[in-house]
Amino acid sequence: MKDSEGKIFRILKMIKRLEQKEVLNGENLANEFNVDVKTIQRDIKTLRDYLFEESDSDIEYSRAKNGYYLKSNDKKSLTNEEILAISKIILESRAFNKDETDNLIDKLINQMSGNDRNLIKDLISNEKFNYIPLQHGKDLLSVIWNLAQSVKNQKWLCLNYITKSNEGRKYNVKPLSIMFSEYYFYLIAYIEDKEEYPAIFRIDRITEIKDINKKFKINYLEKFKDGEFRKYIQFMHSGPLTKIKFRYRGYLEYVLDRFPTAEVLSEEVVGKGNSSYTVYTVSIEVYGNFGAEMWLRSQGDYVVDYEILK
Repeated sequence: MKDSEGKIFRILKMIKRLEQKEVLNGENLANEFNVDVKTIQRDIKTLRDYLFEESDSDIEYSRAKNGYYLKSNDKKSLTNEEILAISKIILESRAFNKDETDNLIDKLINQMSGNDRNLIKDLISNEKFNYIPLQHGKDLLSVIWNLAQSVKNQKWLCLNYITKSNEGRKYNVKPLSIMFSEYYFYLIAYIEDKEEYPAIFRIDRITEIKDINKKFKINYLEKFKDGEFRKYIQFMHSGPLTKIKFRYRGYLEYVLDRFPTAEVLSEEVVGKGNSSYTVYTVSIEVYGNFGAEMWLRSQGDYVVDYEILK
């Protein structure tokens, strides 16, 4: 191998290891590549010069670590803490089948250095081994990406869809957004000639997606606002905008976290001494009442009563 080819080979191997957050020891590298330590130091300088020109990263030497490591801009790369948190969220969400889940987590963990990689593998190994995917078992990542392109490009789609009652339906829709809630990914869309409020389709229940070669246009002021919509939707059940008033005797924080539109109208202390408790009268605004009523009924005696305001 020519000297120039040898240098390219060494640098490619070194940058790959640095990107995986490994610490590179000069003497070990010299022995591995059968060169002297000064050659490795020149290689490191070459890499430093390249990173200075092309990125916000730098290669630094640590006496404590006894080697060189890649110092990245934390705003552009994931920290160990962030990788652990994201891995936990992926596992707990159960959003993907086993293959896609393993692939996502492995890619995240491979960004870490050897020791840290093994630490996180140990921390999540039991959850990963006992991971129970959802019943549908479908690959979703490519479907989500393709739907996102249709949202971006404002393309009408024809969906073949299986309803909760296992009936096949066909819809022409304007795709507006993709959301995730309680285990599932959803497509938010307007059904053709039914644009009073957005419809919600569980993506794993879509059996076929066709581009019908027609585009729609939504101006900026009418653009669908995902964040606003999420405030008004419960358990991904849609419907006309509805107001509900209820009295609640539990932890108010639960209500405020569940319903971002919640407004506390009044507070009343009931009883005396240690047996006293507070009843809050709360007003919420939601799309449809089904999802909100599901939650209210699930709270048992903590919800004193509720009223749907027409």
